[in-house]
Amino acid sequence: MDSPRALDVLPLLQERLAELPGARDRRGGPVLFFPATPRRERAKPEDYRRLLQYLLSIPCEEQRELGFAVVIDMRGSTWSTVKPILKVLQEHCNALIHVAYIIKPDNFWQKQRTSLASHKYKFETCLIGLDALPKSIDTSQLTLDLDGSLIYDHAHWIEMRLALEDFLWQAADLLDRLDDLQEDLSRGDLADDLAGAKAALDLHNEMKKKILKAPVEEVDLVGQRLLQRLSGEGGPSGYDSGYSGRDSEASSGTTNPDLQACVPDILQHLEAGRTAQQQLLSLWAHKKARLDQCFQLRLFEQDCDKMLDWICRNREVFLSNYVEIGHSYQLAQQLQEEHNHFTANSMNAFININRVLGAASRLLETGHYAANRIRHVAGRLERAWKEFAAGLDERNAVLSLSVMFHHKAEQLHAIYVESTPAWSQACEVGNAPSDISELEAAIHSHQSLYEAMCQAYTEVHSTSKKLLYQLDHLVQVCNQPGMESDRKHGEGPSYEGSRGSGGGNPAADYSEGAGHVLNVIHQILNHHRALEQRWHSNKIKLHQRLALRLFQGDVKQVLDWLDNHGEVFLCKNTGIGRSLAKARVYQKSHEHFERVAQNTYTNAEKLLTAAEELAQTGECKADEIYSVARQLETRVASFAARVEERRHRLDLAVAFYQKDKEFCSWLDSLRQAVAAGEEEVAAETLEAAERLLEQGDQQREQTLAACNSTIAHGESLVQELR
Repeated sequence: MDSPRALDVLPLLQERLAELPGARDRRGGPVLFFPATPRRERAKPEDYRRLLQYLLSIPCEEQRELGFAVVIDMRGSTWSTVKPILKVLQEHCNALIHVAYIIKPDNFWQKQRTSLASHKYKFETCLIGLDALPKSIDTSQLTLDLDGSLIYDHAHWIEMRLALEDFLWQAADLLDRLDDLQEDLSRGDLADDLAGAKAALDLHNEMKKKILKAPVEEVDLVGQRLLQRLSGEGGPSGYDSGYSGRDSEASSGTTNPDLQACVPDILQHLEAGRTAQQQLLSLWAHKKARLDQCFQLRLFEQDCDKMLDWICRNREVFLSNYVEIGHSYQLAQQLQEEHNHFTANSMNAFININRVLGAASRLLETGHYAANRIRHVAGRLERAWKEFAAGLDERNAVLSLSVMFHHKAEQLHAIYVESTPAWSQACEVGNAPSDISELEAAIHSHQSLYEAMCQAYTEVHSTSKKLLYQLDHLVQVCNQPGMESDRKHGEGPSYEGSRGSGGGNPAADYSEGAGHVLNVIHQILNHHRALEQRWHSNKIKLHQRLALRLFQGDVKQVLDWLDNHGEVFLCKNTGIGRSLAKARVYQKSHEHFERVAQNTYTNAEKLLTAAEELAQTGECKADEIYSVARQLETRVASFAARVEERRHRLDLAVAFYQKDKEFCSWLDSLRQAVAAGEEEVAAETLEAAERLLEQGDQQREQTLAACNSTIAHGESLVQELR
């Protein structure tokens, strides 16, 4: 249990530094008592902190939200022994304290000291007499030492708390043990063979013994005895296991409400222990049935493995010439006829596979525990057969494409090669124009040429694309790991995973059967790449020249903005204002202008970076680019410096006017104070006169300092304006 326990603070509880007898104030909030005891002298703040941490956690959440009423009996005590209590309440639990009642001490000076020092805490404190305490807390909720009628035995309370918390700890430990057993039962420890299944059954029987040995009855007996004690003295010796909180209230209406609030928790733990044990027994029986069904699963898996082996053996025969496509139309047609005959013979195995799949369906109908596993194995067998049949269809599609390709390849090759000279001549580009619109038109024309070239390449290539894709797919499939690798890892044969078991070299068969196809495609690709390289070179030249013209235009736009807007603003706005309000108007106007000008600075920086890149390409004259860039950089730097100078003058003006305003306000307030002081009566004592003289000196020094500071700001502004 994470919350503090009575056992952890037992010595402090026995000292009776604080008591929680279950009393409630007139609000319904819990009452915490600090009885008068000489043991306060040796109590430390840490002792109070640990004790309060435990006591304040006992009432229920609803009671704690109302806030505790703390009663500190200070009779016969001093403030030095009560102060640590209030300090701990302030530092560690002030949010839980509603009010603290301090019973007045007998000593007059202690009473005065307590009255003065008890008002600095976040919670309400009240120094009260014992006769006034019943106004806030009924006498039935006060113990005998406070002239109340509440019967409270501290030793009995400690004994009950220890018994209650010990039971809760035992019950929680029992539930943890049962949870561990449930976790063990929930593990999927089904074996893969008969010997493993037998061992799992033996271990399962041992688990039942552990469940039955769990001390559920012992903990239940402890809980029933505790409930009997909570129900009141003189109850029946044999406590009914069907006890409820309603019976507790009827049997003892004066018991401690904090202890009575634990009755539902006790009942809940008792019920949870019984329920957990019953659930474990039910879970054990369910898993037993699953272990018994394990043998049926292994027999079904054996039949599936046999059929998968048959598929694997026949696949090896099928894959002996799987990637052969023939070198001519006649050979491709002959291979297609042989493949059709093999397909017809292989379909006879479908009857046996259907029988095994029917057995899987019957196992699923009986509610077998491993329904997912059966579905998985049956699905694997079904997928293997479908993959085998799909492979036959794929082989048929490849042979059909082979027949088509041998007729199409030479025709496409001839057409593309004849078109190449015309495309090569069209890619030549003469001298680029200088005008921007003409450059953009030339780039558009060049792009149209490239698109036409790509369209022609796509038309030629698309005819052979399907066959090349199929042949490439065959090579990848044939190079995958074989069926034996899958079975070593506990999986049955996979059709696509075992195609590499054929006798020949798939890559060699592919290269031999489709070599002339690849040669034609490579020739077409080489022509296309050569044309694309020449096109790309001319494209770069056109774009670089266009970039130069655009750069020059952008530079002109920046310089035009400086001439038409920036310089006009600086020439028009030269004043700094004759007052603080006017100076701030100028300052805000200048800040807005700076934000606008920042866009121009950013554009200028981008243009300078672009100039460096254009100069390094070598396609444009570097001297011309650098000349324009230097002119731009010099002009922008000069303009920015003038903007910064005006910003500095405006800042000085605002600072000077602000200082002047503050100094005048100070003088006005000082004059009013001096005028008011003259009407007052002169000091009656020497000390009062000295204080007035000292106050006058301080005001004089402050006035001179403010005056000098204002003059310094004014001189700085005048110097800047000159």
